[in-house]
Amino acid sequence: MNTERPPWVTFLINCVIWVFIFFIPFLLMEPRGGIPSYLLRVGATTVLTVIVYYFNYLILIPKYLFKKKFLAYILVILLTLVISCILVDLYYYFVVSVVQNWHHRPEPIFSRGMWVPLFPLLTGIAIGISIRLAREWARVEKERRELQGEKLLSELAFLKSQVNPHFLFNTLNNICALARKKSDDTEPAIIKLSQIMRYMITDSRQDKVGLEEEVEYLNNFIELQKIRLADKVNIRFDIEGDLSAIQLEPLLLIPFVENAFKHGVSYNDKSSINIELKTVSGELSFLVENSKPTVKDTLKLDEAGIGLKNVRRRLELLYPGKHQLEIRDSASNYLIMLKIKK
Repeated sequence: MNTERPPWVTFLINCVIWVFIFFIPFLLMEPRGGIPSYLLRVGATTVLTVIVYYFNYLILIPKYLFKKKFLAYILVILLTLVISCILVDLYYYFVVSVVQNWHHRPEPIFSRGMWVPLFPLLTGIAIGISIRLAREWARVEKERRELQGEKLLSELAFLKSQVNPHFLFNTLNNICALARKKSDDTEPAIIKLSQIMRYMITDSRQDKVGLEEEVEYLNNFIELQKIRLADKVNIRFDIEGDLSAIQLEPLLLIPFVENAFKHGVSYNDKSSINIELKTVSGELSFLVENSKPTVKDTLKLDEAGIGLKNVRRRLELLYPGKHQLEIRDSASNYLIMLKIKK
């Protein structure tokens, strides 16, 4: 259910609030001349306060304050206040004094009365900062909770897809077959299975892990899959670059690999899975490509394995504007390219 407020409702509420704020002095003091005289006197101050409020709220705070350019923010605010006060002073000199037929018109620009609008202008700026910071905090907190939920869903989904009776049965059955043959691969296979279990259950609870740990987990997963598939699938995993310089969320890459094995393996057709991981200057490039069995329908992103839709959302939350995820789905192969920038 979409509970987001329509823009016109927000605009209407803002108008009502501004009208109420600037009519409070009239209701308290009841100045001479009634509403027309009051509107004439506060008109320029009201309009400029509203303009400065939204100028500060929509432009200055995101451009300077959120980017910690405090000196530039203060200088622009001071300049805005001075210009606003001058405009109000000119309004009183050329409009209010003429309409109300003042006998003693004060000199325009830098007169004593020029700084009268300073208080409402500063109040508008202070309110704008408070509201914007509160909304930014609420947005960040909401994204943090959403990210935690997405991470939990990803961990549970992957745990469900891998640590289940079917997965354990196949892996243990393969290890049992190796043991019967007294193969030297028996012990390494058991070690890889235990490392996979430990990483998924324990290490994946951390906020960040080194790329080396994630790659080691991918290697263990791929090696166990090779035992199950034997020579039926051509599997290649190429690694290039310095892995130690990068940290990322655990279980961020595995859904792409798991999807390739889930949908790219055929016991009838010749199958292949190609995985490439490259790091350059602290940036990560990850490619997963798998052939598609002719008996299966064309894959779609939302249907292609547990976790792909979820990991795409996690990438949006973790690396906004700092990642590229490209999906290529053809009749013969399925390719995913992920780039994570600094």
